[in-house]
Amino acid sequence: MGKRKSKTRARRGKPALRAPVEPTGRGTLYLGLVLAALVGINLYVFVFSDKSIPEVKRASVEGDAPATDVPAPPETGNDADEAPDPGRIVDGAVESGDSLGQILRREGLTPPEADELIRALQPVMDLRKIRAGQTYRLHFDKDGVLRAFEFDVTRVLEVRAERGADGTLAAKKIEAATETRVIEVGGTIEHSLYNAIKDNGEDTSLVAFYVDVFAYDINFFIDTQKGDSYRMLVEKVYLDGEFLKYGRVLAAEYHGNVGTHRAFWWESPETERGRYYREDGRSVEKTFLKTPLKFARVSSKFNPRRMHPVLHRVKGHWGTDYAAPTGTPVWAAASGKIAYRGRRGGAGNCVILEHDNGYQTIYMHLSKFARGQKVGQRVQQKTVIGYVGATGLATGPHLHFGVKLNGRYVDAQKLKMQPGPPVPKRLMKQFQLDTQELVAELQRIDVSEVAPDRQREASVGPLPN
Repeated sequence: MGKRKSKTRARRGKPALRAPVEPTGRGTLYLGLVLAALVGINLYVFVFSDKSIPEVKRASVEGDAPATDVPAPPETGNDADEAPDPGRIVDGAVESGDSLGQILRREGLTPPEADELIRALQPVMDLRKIRAGQTYRLHFDKDGVLRAFEFDVTRVLEVRAERGADGTLAAKKIEAATETRVIEVGGTIEHSLYNAIKDNGEDTSLVAFYVDVFAYDINFFIDTQKGDSYRMLVEKVYLDGEFLKYGRVLAAEYHGNVGTHRAFWWESPETERGRYYREDGRSVEKTFLKTPLKFARVSSKFNPRRMHPVLHRVKGHWGTDYAAPTGTPVWAAASGKIAYRGRRGGAGNCVILEHDNGYQTIYMHLSKFARGQKVGQRVQQKTVIGYVGATGLATGPHLHFGVKLNGRYVDAQKLKMQPGPPVPKRLMKQFQLDTQELVAELQRIDVSEVAPDRQREASVGPLPN
């Protein structure tokens, strides 16, 4: 190719003659040097250069001929140095009704492979508590062998199983780093505690705390009045600067026509369980709850001469009716033993508990019973024993709550509740030292204004876990 081009140029460079002219000696030498140079270039490009002939042709067609004065850099590495095949990654989410076994079968694991993973996970997570929406990831190598499994239990907790050098799967928990701050929350009630907390920019789950802790003293559906106030110091947990959840309520106060009630979280150095106590060390817990369920209203009181709404005749109403949506959890009003659990005529689905000192509590019209309980079993106070319904002779969903003392019905609303165990005298000094700063901090919370942007961090820090 080079010789043909050079000859063409040589012919075009000289005028056409009628007869050939013999080249002179100098012309012959010049022509030879040009031919030698062209041969050298071709030898470099096609023999010594790492460019292939197709590449050279491609470059010439595209107008980007390879440079011949600078050698191309040598290739680095070889096939053995390339990154290993990452295999396959499968992302998924738990669907309603899924078990881990179903998920693994759906993702193509064989029964032995699924069994190996399940056995690795069992020591670090309760496989029965997976729920719809939780996400997972499976890592397979290029041969299809499971190398790792990741399961997001919560936003801050992940369970990961990885195959080690010995070929076995081992699982562990991985918790994300969070930050806990103690925040002041307070306000004045205009309509309800629910609305007051919501208007303050807080999640209404804090209402449940008040109902739980002060359930022994206050019925928030009939006792709250306009102008009442509340104050609390609550731990708020953040993940990467974003609010994640509430921690413990360290101190709380409710003030109104029902009086001033305060509760302080305190964990005795002699026990492993913290409890809520009053400022003087008395327990806020009582032998009986004032209401055995949350978010209800009294629809009918204890009345020996009430007109029955279904039978339309005078028939004693030996208990208190709490109207609430079907499915509302019903608590055991006090610790005791299950004496009856089943269908009971007009009472519908009914649970009867026997307590100390001759007391019985009766829970009627339940839509269903709590799982895993049976007659003869002992349950603790605030344990869910059933759910509100309208079974039996009922005009709508409600709980009929009755109390018997030595076989005779008594008005639960008039019972004198006995308090739980107080802070032991030998530990009172320690209790007062631990809570005096919380008392002062509560008193500083301003409840005269309520605005979502007035949230302020307390001067006290979170308590150790």
